[in-house]
Amino acid sequence: MSADYLLGLSSIHGRLAVGLVNDGRVLFAVEEDKLRRFRGLGLGHLADAGSRALGLALHEVPGGARGVGSIVYVSPIGASDEQIGFDKSSIRQFFEAHYGPCPTIRVVDHVAAHCAFERTVHSGVTNVFMLGRSRAVFSGGRGCQPELDVACDLVSWVERAGVFAGFSPLQIHHLENMARFGEARFADSFRSLRDDGLEERGWDAAFSRVTGLRRRFAGQTLDEGYYHFAASVYRVLRAEAIGLLETVPLASRKGPIAVCGGVFQSWTLNDALAEAFPENRILASFAPGNPSGAIGGPLVASTGELRSVGPFLGPRYTREEIKSVLDNSKVRYALLAPAETVARVCRALEAGQMVGWFEGRCEFGYRALGSRSVFANPANPYSCDNLSSYLKKRPSYFAYAVAIDQDDPLVAGIDSPYLSRSVLLPEYFGDSRVRVQSVSKSLSPRLWNLLEEFQKESGVPALLNTSLNYFDEPIACAPRDALKTFFASGLDVLVMEDFLLMKDEL
Repeated sequence: MSADYLLGLSSIHGRLAVGLVNDGRVLFAVEEDKLRRFRGLGLGHLADAGSRALGLALHEVPGGARGVGSIVYVSPIGASDEQIGFDKSSIRQFFEAHYGPCPTIRVVDHVAAHCAFERTVHSGVTNVFMLGRSRAVFSGGRGCQPELDVACDLVSWVERAGVFAGFSPLQIHHLENMARFGEARFADSFRSLRDDGLEERGWDAAFSRVTGLRRRFAGQTLDEGYYHFAASVYRVLRAEAIGLLETVPLASRKGPIAVCGGVFQSWTLNDALAEAFPENRILASFAPGNPSGAIGGPLVASTGELRSVGPFLGPRYTREEIKSVLDNSKVRYALLAPAETVARVCRALEAGQMVGWFEGRCEFGYRALGSRSVFANPANPYSCDNLSSYLKKRPSYFAYAVAIDQDDPLVAGIDSPYLSRSVLLPEYFGDSRVRVQSVSKSLSPRLWNLLEEFQKESGVPALLNTSLNYFDEPIACAPRDALKTFFASGLDVLVMEDFLLMKDEL
């Protein structure tokens, strides 16, 4: 293995993510948020304390910081030379203050990093469609001229609409969930205004004029009109995204298409593209947004043969490390054989309990995919309510997510290993669509086994799946954070590898 380790950094001013690549192979990746338990952390927030994500990545390098060949920084779309110079200086000063002499800093283009990441996640796929805050790109292959590369404010406009409805730009998923309960009454007016080139500063007044609504602030009541507003915004988003992809010549967009940009965390958008382009497989990754640059940047700079990468790239904790946390916290637990762990969990799920599941390496990205998850029984309506209302404190308009065997007929033809698409499960959710994770034995063997055993015991083929965290916190990556979540929330059971904790009798 080459000694040239490439350390990737993305979103350094907020939501810092760190990746490590050696000889084309992704060795490690994690977001700072998950380790600090606070959202939106950048280098400026960590100036005094250093970065836990960087520290863990350097621990994977022989020789630590001295073994790093170069730091690869992914610049924002449209960044000026002045901004890039400032960012490089910030990285250098931060690294030298906490980790020693700074390696050479290499800058990789934002779009190139996204494309490299997606092509490595979706092995064999060459077509990538990216929607960023200010740019839309369709690339047909590494090193090829993009078939589409245009200025595009669609994502920024959706974020602007989210702010009008009382959400931060990082909370547009609220609009998506609200849209399911509204009518797209204002979509035509919004499209006309966008065609007229209305400037950003005029949108609040335009939204008010068209809808009769006022700009809402956090905590204020969500009147019915905001649901129609959300439905209209997402109607425009889907229509314009489809229109952009349709401008790419048919001959150039044959075959599967990987989509990227944070907006593609939207399952309704992914569903719409899949419906509009049935001849293509629309594929969304586990980290379509900016954090993926921490992996994609080093992949662009790597001289080795790129190897396929999955989502489980974060820290892993040994049995000894987990036991030490449990013993130091003076909690009661049982250590079981793997089969007995699954049996006890199945009994708890059948009884309507919520189960925290902590095993293996933490997921990279914003989705819980069976490594840091909470599971519940979708056949039990009280479980559904407890999970959303008491654990997550989510508004009632939020959609549920389920994990289900990819070979189950209920998800036939749906490519959704990373919770990027939706499905109807009328027996459990009526006519409401739910986000779906199609689980494979090869990618998630323990979750696949749990699903199989739970179906044998209960006849239920799916599990409600949400992230292992308390209200408005990042995913609990480390054992101590998982333990805090367990005792601070309504979780009934916590499994940490094969250590079992229950709030009733063991």
